Amino acid sequence: MTIEEKFRGFYSNFGIEQDPGKMRHLFDELYHDDFKNELDGTHTLDKDQLWMLQTIVIKNGTFATVLMFKYAEPNVVEYKIHFKGTDELVGKTVHCAYELMDGKICRGRAVDESSITTISKATTATANFHQVQKNAQALFTLFDGVPRPFDEEMNKAFEALYHQDFVHNMDGEPLNKAQWRERLNTFAETGTRIFLLKFEPKDEVHFEAGIRVINKNIDVVGYSRGTISGSTLLEIKPHEDSKPSYAMMPGQKVVLAEEHTHIAIAQ
Repeated sequence: MTIEEKFRGFYSNFGIEQDPGKMRHLFDELYHDDFKNELDGTHTLDKDQLWMLQTIVIKNGTFATVLMFKYAEPNVVEYKIHFKGTDELVGKTVHCAYELMDGKICRGRAVDESSITTISKATTATANFHQVQKNAQALFTLFDGVPRPFDEEMNKAFEALYHQDFVHNMDGEPLNKAQWRERLNTFAETGTRIFLLKFEPKDEVHFEAGIRVINKNIDVVGYSRGTISGSTLLEIKPHEDSKPSYAMMPGQKVVLAEEHTHIAIAQ
């Protein structure tokens, strides 16, 4: 299979194929392990970072149209791809040129300033979201059902996740960072378990997330829309249909245990 066939085959699946295993296989067949995109002479995009970015684009149902693919030199390919769909991280045309190595795309950069800006912004946003998700998972993992004080380990994870001006709009009542810490302290002391169910970036600073909160009195799922600032969480707003679930979290109210009775899906 030629490099052009691999290239068109991979990007033709955008917006259609949701199997991460298949897409990863096509990706690995196309991009060399030593892949590097020289973004602006200072920053680079490596293969792992590119895959992280592609994963977000694929999950958000973005379509990719190959506008041009040609050999600029015997061992250099040049291409243009237009991305269009629900994803806003890369909703533009990208024009790049890359050297080939072992029949795969290896080293190069965007050809024009517009493409450099688009890829740079998308890469920064992807890295920030990845860090926020990682920090959220690290904090929530500490809520494992065993009663404990909100100790130094929890506080360190808390500070890594939340911006100094963080606001959580629970049930229409905004909680600042200190008040939210007190709420989590209550969860910790009562042996509450917290699970991150969903985390999907929607543009450069906004995402949708879902959490499940369980202790001896409650079992609720709440979906929300969030805003990041850099690699920290700045604001959470419960989705309209999830406000009743968030309202139950601070209190000790029993909810029905029947499947789906407490689940609201963000639209």
